[in-house]
Amino acid sequence: MSRNGLIAGVAVASAVYAIDKPYDYLVPAFMEDRIRAGQRVMVPFGAGNRKTEGFVLSVRPEEEVRALKAVAYLFDDEVALSEEDRSLALWMKRHYFCTFFEAANALIPPGMWNQNGEVFFPAPVDKEEALSMVGSSPVKREILQAIYDSPRPVTLGEIEKQTGQKRAAIHVRELLKRELIQVSQEYRRKQGDKNIVTASLAVSLEQAREQIGNGKLAARRMKAAECVAQAGVLPVQELCYLTGASPGMIKTLEKIGVLALQYVETYRRPRVRKGETPGQVTLSGAQQAVFDSLRDLLDGKPHAALLHGVTGSGKTQIYIELIRKVRACGKTAVMLVPEIALTPQIIRQFCLYFHDDVAVMHSSLTQAQRYDEYKRIKSGEAGVVIGTRTAVFAPLKDLGIVIIDEEQEHTYKSENTPRYHAREVAKFRCVHHGALLLMGSATPSVESFYQAQEGRYRLYSLTERFFGALPPQVMICDMRGKLRSGDENELGAELISLLEETLNRKEQSILLMNRRGSAKMAVCTSCGFIPQCGRCSVSLVYHSRNNRLMCHHCGFSEERLEECPRCGGKLRLVGAGTQKIEAELAARLPGVRVLRMDADTVNGRTTHEQLLDRFDRGEADILLGTQMVSKGLDFERVTLVGVVDADLSLMSGDFYATERTFSLLTQVVGRAGRRNDRGRAVIQTFCPDHPAVRAAASQDYGAFYSHEILAREALDAPPFCNLFLFTLSGPEEQQVLRAALGVAATLFKAFSGEFGAIRTPVLGPAPAAILKLNNRYRYTVSFRGKDQPLVRRLIHLVLGAFSQSGQNRKVSLSADMDPYIL
Repeated sequence: MSRNGLIAGVAVASAVYAIDKPYDYLVPAFMEDRIRAGQRVMVPFGAGNRKTEGFVLSVRPEEEVRALKAVAYLFDDEVALSEEDRSLALWMKRHYFCTFFEAANALIPPGMWNQNGEVFFPAPVDKEEALSMVGSSPVKREILQAIYDSPRPVTLGEIEKQTGQKRAAIHVRELLKRELIQVSQEYRRKQGDKNIVTASLAVSLEQAREQIGNGKLAARRMKAAECVAQAGVLPVQELCYLTGASPGMIKTLEKIGVLALQYVETYRRPRVRKGETPGQVTLSGAQQAVFDSLRDLLDGKPHAALLHGVTGSGKTQIYIELIRKVRACGKTAVMLVPEIALTPQIIRQFCLYFHDDVAVMHSSLTQAQRYDEYKRIKSGEAGVVIGTRTAVFAPLKDLGIVIIDEEQEHTYKSENTPRYHAREVAKFRCVHHGALLLMGSATPSVESFYQAQEGRYRLYSLTERFFGALPPQVMICDMRGKLRSGDENELGAELISLLEETLNRKEQSILLMNRRGSAKMAVCTSCGFIPQCGRCSVSLVYHSRNNRLMCHHCGFSEERLEECPRCGGKLRLVGAGTQKIEAELAARLPGVRVLRMDADTVNGRTTHEQLLDRFDRGEADILLGTQMVSKGLDFERVTLVGVVDADLSLMSGDFYATERTFSLLTQVVGRAGRRNDRGRAVIQTFCPDHPAVRAAASQDYGAFYSHEILAREALDAPPFCNLFLFTLSGPEEQQVLRAALGVAATLFKAFSGEFGAIRTPVLGPAPAAILKLNNRYRYTVSFRGKDQPLVRRLIHLVLGAFSQSGQNRKVSLSADMDPYIL
């Protein structure tokens, strides 16, 4: 019997890498006129027919009658994959060793997949047929109408709110039994939306004591209540940080009526103030020459260019002029920045020129804001998109240019599946649209500069600061003598002296200390005991503000002890972080106003913006922070930059360490003296003769590159070869190690047989840089090779064989190419 229906090929979320392929589903008759390739659906999958989400890859006529499961639900919303999106997802699947759904999900606003829990959606029958089957029951008809009319599955709470029926659950269960509606659980992927939750006391402190009562946890609960009482209103994240309380404990205090929690939305897309217009800027001769050359590349053909401009050379103005040109031609533009902390200044500047044509995309937007910006972009209301790496997926039509500012930054590479690099995704999109990919930096990555030297990228240079501003004078301070003398101060005499001079001139300074907290660790002076995290194989970092030892990886914390728990000896604090530097500044420069900017102070949606605005208004003399203060910031009154410990990033132990150090030092030094007054910089280091330190001090990228490219060639590292890394993790170390040995053996065997053309040493199994992370042990296996189809096919076979082995059930395996952190 021929049905003459339609078949949908669906990529489902529940399919693991080894069985990832389009699965055929029958399209119900009432969906046939609405279903299209790229739409989101829900389908039954597996032996239990559990409902799972998926994307339609194709729709075709049914050629033969087969026993197929039917599509359960079709999403009628604006979120769908275009033909370009589907091509991009397939490309990412091949290159980043992930499933199609994982790749496609990266293209969708995270808020669309954010809700967990039980949800209800129509059965695959026509709405009118379903209504006729419930007869004249007005309540059931109203509930059924609400479920069928919703463009997405709805929760029980939403049904109750829409219908006003407080006992809707009873009727919903009856509808389920009659198979007129369906239910699914956890059908959306949780993305961890970053709502700011604040806590305040719901009762007086005396009443709080009575309600908390006595017991094992009473003292810790009371400590949290007292902390809130002292502050008035406190973000829950900060409350947990200060007291060591868990989020669960805060919820308990809310439940018993001690705390009142409030969800606060503080981020807003910036609007240009009425009457505010950009200042008149004329390009310098060097800028104009670069702009003219780049403008010629906006010819409708794909091009890639690298703009190497020293810090303060005016790259941003060239970006603006190029986007103006692109928009005048009716095309669209994407501007990527490496960190959220940089977006406020960039957005404000671009809004002056492009007003409401600017859309923003980054992870600190609320769920609603992400969706709204996505719709504005897709509908064509916004043609200029600014954001972090996820903005590379913005659903723009007629793309004319993609700009990647500070293109060397590792934040452009995703650490989660799919482990894509925004630069490579941008290349794909520029080829598809015939657009220009422009990468800009004062410190280009070695790989990008090598590609430019080889002629694969067009190379343009700006060798002088904007309108002749002089580069900062840089002093390298050798800190080895201070160490020998027993001086425990972190700030050397030279830096303190220059800070005092800058304060006296009413100018501002930036200090970089690329480690948060107060001390690196606590150590027993008698037996050498170091407090460790119970969930991670790292030492705990001391934070003076809350007097606790904390893990910077999983968030575990414990109170600081004065005595060693092993031998009773004294626990001494060693090393330094931003909190210790802040305290030292207060002690050595009385009255100095310091703003600290690190992960402990930037814990809300706009805290970074508020801190930068306060500093720009002159409310502080010194901006002290981690690497988020090192790049992209432009402050007129900053004339001094100090690097407290330039060696931190040199000791990471991988081949990117030298490049990271040079880039960080060069970028932060470039924050000084960007206007009329010549800036000064101090680099404190225990390795004053290191090539990266010397090259950064002289702002000499050429010297750095000449040294580094030889080292990379000797190591057979990128750009001469690619590093492919398998990471295995699981709760039991021996099982993870055994699985890693199996992966290594599979590679050895492959190189001796079918994949002999690759033949390269297999490195590992080896412990990851942090062996234990959040109670999961991690081992790595790696090899070097070229990014080519044969290597990708090998990796596909290894991943497939691993997932099909019953011995690896509790172990996860991922593959990555050229990871930044080994």
